[in-house]
Amino acid sequence: MSETVAQSQTDPENLAVKLPRRVSAVTVTYHTGPVLWENLVAQLAQPELDELILVDNGNLPETRRRLAELAATEPRLRLLQPQRNLGFAAGCNYGASQAKADYLAFVNPDCVLLPGTFSAMMDVFEAEAGAWICGGRLQHPDGREQRGGRRQVVSPWRTLMEVLRLDRVFPNHPYFRRINSLEDEMPSGTVDVPTVSGAFMVIPRRLYERLGGMDDHMFLHFDDVDLCIRVGQMGGRVLYASQVPIPHHLSTSDVSRIFIEWHKARSASYYFVKHFQTSYPRWFLSLVSTLVWLRFCLLFFSRLPSDLPGIMRRLMGRHQS
Repeated sequence: MSETVAQSQTDPENLAVKLPRRVSAVTVTYHTGPVLWENLVAQLAQPELDELILVDNGNLPETRRRLAELAATEPRLRLLQPQRNLGFAAGCNYGASQAKADYLAFVNPDCVLLPGTFSAMMDVFEAEAGAWICGGRLQHPDGREQRGGRRQVVSPWRTLMEVLRLDRVFPNHPYFRRINSLEDEMPSGTVDVPTVSGAFMVIPRRLYERLGGMDDHMFLHFDDVDLCIRVGQMGGRVLYASQVPIPHHLSTSDVSRIFIEWHKARSASYYFVKHFQTSYPRWFLSLVSTLVWLRFCLLFFSRLPSDLPGIMRRLMGRHQS
């Protein structure tokens, strides 16, 4: 389904009419670790920040105490504590529902924004008509580009190719392009892409509300892929700003890899049915989902010995708190 983007003089979807350069940042945190404090300092240093809405899906008592102390002295920091782990998508929606600024920035708690990040993103929206979502250049702290910042449409076929690594058999065939574009040449400036990462993305708040936010059924992973595909279906543009670096620390949360991969497989199966049940035969969707779950089973048995101590530690900490 396609929908024409309105271009009236009073509609914020018309980028000829500048929205106020003010941002409500939403950060969802769950046992994030020490990098959280670097994240908060960096976000609060952005001049365009109106408010930083932190959704506490689960943190240690000491972390919660420090957050409360910081919020008492920093009026732009708003703490939301749903008392349970809502998941990433629902946590983002919860935070966005409390936002007041015209732009929403979803910032993972392990991203440490550089000075001028929000200003550069506002420049993109003012320059690019029809822009709905914009992501930055995810990179490791040493400056190397990370995978996932710019991606193709995550279709069942591409997922099958990724799981079986058929690109190694047909490395130059366009039908066997990988999902992540990390191996492609870095584009210059701002370009249209099918998908950007939910680790860092900016969207006008009204457009986020028009989309209905993220899909709460996706507890973790594929929420950003789903959001970007819906933007395309509604006639909006998904942009990748290569000139805006986003340092992103990985594996900073004290979370079981098994937990993450289980939700990843669950979200993938749901996403395939949601978007591709009319364009792929049911047997093919079942095949891809089966392979995704087989991949999870292999990871489960390989990761269980290393994950088990952390699982027990978190369970004991939960009972003690």
